[in-house]
Amino acid sequence: MNFITLRFKDQILEKQYQEVKTKRIRKPIYFGIYSFCFSLNAFKILRDLILQENWHQLYINYIFLAFMVLSMILIVKNQNFVKQALVISNLVSGLLQMNFNEQQTTKQEYYSFGSSFAQLQAASYFVSDFLDGILQVVGHLIMKIMITSLQTQKLDVLCTSFAITGSVFILVTIYICDCSSRKQFLSTVCENIWDQQLPHIIKRPFIKLSYSNTIINILQSHLIIAFPSFLSDQCDGCNGRQFLRECQIDKVSLSNCILKQSDILNKTIQASYKCHRFNIRVCKYGVENMNLLVILEKIITITQTKPFPNQVRQDLNRQIRINHQEYLRFFNWGLLSLVLLNNHEIKDIKLFLMIKRLNKSYRNYLLPIQLFTKSRELQFKTYANLLRIFLIQIYHILIELYSKSYKIRIQVKEYDEYIELHILIKSSMFHTLYQNNVFIQNIERFILYEPMSQDLRIHLSKQLSFK
Repeated sequence: MNFITLRFKDQILEKQYQEVKTKRIRKPIYFGIYSFCFSLNAFKILRDLILQENWHQLYINYIFLAFMVLSMILIVKNQNFVKQALVISNLVSGLLQMNFNEQQTTKQEYYSFGSSFAQLQAASYFVSDFLDGILQVVGHLIMKIMITSLQTQKLDVLCTSFAITGSVFILVTIYICDCSSRKQFLSTVCENIWDQQLPHIIKRPFIKLSYSNTIINILQSHLIIAFPSFLSDQCDGCNGRQFLRECQIDKVSLSNCILKQSDILNKTIQASYKCHRFNIRVCKYGVENMNLLVILEKIITITQTKPFPNQVRQDLNRQIRINHQEYLRFFNWGLLSLVLLNNHEIKDIKLFLMIKRLNKSYRNYLLPIQLFTKSRELQFKTYANLLRIFLIQIYHILIELYSKSYKIRIQVKEYDEYIELHILIKSSMFHTLYQNNVFIQNIERFILYEPMSQDLRIHLSKQLSFK
């Protein structure tokens, strides 16, 4: 920005500034002044024509009225003409000083009219650019000095010096106001650019929001589909608000933490959503308006998989096949579970096929589990090894509770977010053994949509982005 002319060096930026200023302030101010002045001039002309007074002075009102009609026609054709029309109208208004009749106007009325016109002219000054303001102020100064000198037949030094001093102060004020207006526009542009660049700078899922009292507004989001609370049938704003409501930090919702201004800013915080565990960061962000960014971290991807060495895996599998005694087989299954516990490899699995294989492995201890479902097979992406360990533990609990002759049935239903396994048994001990199982405690947050219900409904999640 040139600090003398106060014009942006970038022509595109200057054009954008002029368009914004015209739309926000120049057009409303111009049409407001236009309506008032048009009505005032029309009333003045009609009054003088009816009373047949001062016909020789009406040409100034005619000129002003004709220019206003012409400017309106030009503005309708081109909105950008508002800037020029405002400047020219304000300059022409200075000629109205010649239109006062000293014999019919008292001194107080004369002063009141002059002050009112000065206020209207000042309004035009402050919505104009600095260069246009200079043109208007200097033009009015010259008109006032010339018209006053011609009318009084003398040049009053005190009056002239007062007019010049006042004009200088007005120009300084216009400069400061225009400079502040342009800086505010620049800050808005900078904030918009930051908003556009945020997804490239923060390459993680985030929600940008503002808040006041009890209201939270979602302003922007990135990778909202990756949030554990995402629902495809809801908009981004609804998904963002749902995450803020249901995300828990020490058993307090994230939205309450934000509204109560808890100590959560600028640090990594452990949070949870149903069975999901993850870290978030809450940061203040903004140029003109200070907003909050909720950044979701610790995304689990396939690259984070840490497979156990193949040689050790083969040795363990060989050992399991060699030992057929019951206690050794269960011991070895537990040992294999420990080995696979840190394997977070994501694969496509066939659920019914996995259960069928487990039925075969445990046929000596439990009758094959019967599945009641309308689907022939359910295939989805999940942590395959973790799901295998989870199902093994379910089998172990069932073996501990029931004899080999007991028939166990599971009802299977598929939903958009999860697959429901409803274990159709009546046993209060199952839930207790389930909650006390060390393997399940470490696995369920990865593969379950939400904790198992009291009526033994297990929801296998299809959303597997976060710890």
